[in-house]
Amino acid sequence: MELIPEWAPNIHPILVHFPIAIILLAVLMELLNFFLPDDWWDDLKSTILYGIGAISAIVAYYSGTWAADSVFLPSQAQNVLNSHSDWALWTVWFFVGYVVLRIGLHRYKTFDRKSIKVVVFILALPGVFLLYETGDHGAELVFGYGAGTGQLLQQEETTALGDSLSTQSNTTFEVTDSSNWSWEIGPNGVSTLLSRFRWLEGSVQDLQPVVIQNEDNYLLNFTVDSTSNFFVEKGTVQNVQVDYYLDLSEFNGQVSLVNHVQDDQNYDFIALSSDGTISQGRVSEGNREVFAEESYSASGMLFIRTVGNDTHFRAYINKEMAVHGHGEAPEAGKVGLKIDGNGTILIDSISLTQLN
Repeated sequence: MELIPEWAPNIHPILVHFPIAIILLAVLMELLNFFLPDDWWDDLKSTILYGIGAISAIVAYYSGTWAADSVFLPSQAQNVLNSHSDWALWTVWFFVGYVVLRIGLHRYKTFDRKSIKVVVFILALPGVFLLYETGDHGAELVFGYGAGTGQLLQQEETTALGDSLSTQSNTTFEVTDSSNWSWEIGPNGVSTLLSRFRWLEGSVQDLQPVVIQNEDNYLLNFTVDSTSNFFVEKGTVQNVQVDYYLDLSEFNGQVSLVNHVQDDQNYDFIALSSDGTISQGRVSEGNREVFAEESYSASGMLFIRTVGNDTHFRAYINKEMAVHGHGEAPEAGKVGLKIDGNGTILIDSISLTQLN
């Protein structure tokens, strides 16, 4: 018998209901304890229930962090995922602290006083609110955005990761009313590059950009030497998701997908190295700090999604989580690319979605 059923994307959906049930049962029994005889129920039994609930909440929280790294979410769900994670963490800390408080009251035998019992019961109620908010955002992820659902159907499907490689007749740089934009390369992709982006290091001449045609599809080709090149789109955004279709097969060095760029000394990055390492972090006043680092194995045209949303930073390669880090929420800034190395880079498309 497998621990995780075939229909489940991970173990989190199985574990998540335990803390909800146990903590709510603990609150209910503590309320009934005001009316039940002492030999039926007592405060120590409630404390044991709260302790089990707190432990199960910790287990559910960490299984949730692993679950978040195993599913690919639509843009609209990124904020909900962050909120669900944050509420869950606050719930864990609340009930761990609450159980420690109850244990202390038992230790010093102060539960005998009626007023203490009433106060301790009231103190549990904010935790119920935290639990509700956690569950509400989790339910929104599943029932609103389909997170982790349809596993059996997905196993029967083949995902077309190259779905951006469609026939294009012209360069398109489209901006929506909400200031999101998408750029699919066409015959005059170089002129769009010049008009929409500006350089912080190097120059467009260093990239030797040309548009090449691959059957019915146009790609922007960079041929770079060892000169560092850093360019960004002109708009400024806060919480952001950026999707790239890039081919780095013929490149040696490091390509950084940058966001929240203030200048060439202050920005966040997702860096892909030709040695198979992907790292996420921040450059502040020129000092580089890595928040998370993993290895990856992928080649050819890659779909890469970067997410910088409040204190959460994620990157997906071909719709699978590649790296997930955390740091202080950055200031609004620009997005772009930083190239350090030599060889050829192919760009099929780039699109930006603001996560409001």
